[in-house]
Amino acid sequence: MSTSRGLGKGLGALISIFDDEDEVGQAKPKATSSDKTLTSNVSTDNAIQELPVDLIDSNINQPRKDFNPEHLQELAESIQSNGIFQPILVTKAGQRFMIVAGERRWRATKIAGLKTIPAIVKNFNARQISEIAIVENLQREDLNIVELALGIKKLMDEHFLTQEKVAIALGKNRSSIANTLRLLNLPPTVQQMVRTGAITSGHAKVLVSVTDNDKCIALAHQSAKEGLSVRQLEELLKTGRAPQFNFSSPMPRAQNLELRQLERECTQSLGAKVSIQGDGRRGKILIEYFDEKDLSRLVAKLK
Repeated sequence: MSTSRGLGKGLGALISIFDDEDEVGQAKPKATSSDKTLTSNVSTDNAIQELPVDLIDSNINQPRKDFNPEHLQELAESIQSNGIFQPILVTKAGQRFMIVAGERRWRATKIAGLKTIPAIVKNFNARQISEIAIVENLQREDLNIVELALGIKKLMDEHFLTQEKVAIALGKNRSSIANTLRLLNLPPTVQQMVRTGAITSGHAKVLVSVTDNDKCIALAHQSAKEGLSVRQLEELLKTGRAPQFNFSSPMPRAQNLELRQLERECTQSLGAKVSIQGDGRRGKILIEYFDEKDLSRLVAKLK
């Protein structure tokens, strides 16, 4: 199996760049005689092989420091039932191996009680190891868009990468990287609201066009307080007034304070205007969307 198939589009493409760099003259680290004796049966030609988990160590420079114990346990149970679908990536470190990508899977494998783990062994220099660790961290599903933007900037600043190379590493197009980086122009207060979930990435993408910081902050707070959808925020910027949506229904609007609070929480969680009609015993929940893409996003989130 090739590296690109085993490790996914982003990391596979990045490692291919490293392979090309080596071919044009970058020196690869050489193993000592003791290393060669210990790892004589270990291949570095992109082949997936089983390595003892006890011979593998974590990467001390791993950007991600916290691993949720409950999530690790869930992954461990999945590994026990279904096995490991994606190999980890390691490099030789003396008589042992150091994780370059896949530490969460390695930790869960140990919890599951497995003795070996599928791995791809590559020779990387310190720069390459650092780049891959950052890229893997940026591919986390729970990363919000501001954290992603900060990580991309760090990758570019510390490793002198262009937007094109970052796009290849993350499996995205260059325009997506450029638009994500633009979010760092938002006032720190607004960035923090995105990180805490007070407003969504959709709101942030709209607000980045507001050059007046005070106005931008005010609009962000208004969006959070009133539960404005992204479309309503866009309309507010155009006309100075957020549109109101009328849904014909025989049921009256809920007046219960608890339900109003629930509306606000659901609106913030989904990034869309949520209305609850009825009472605590019976009613309906209405979720607004403004185009096909927004509908698909909401359906995926609800699933």
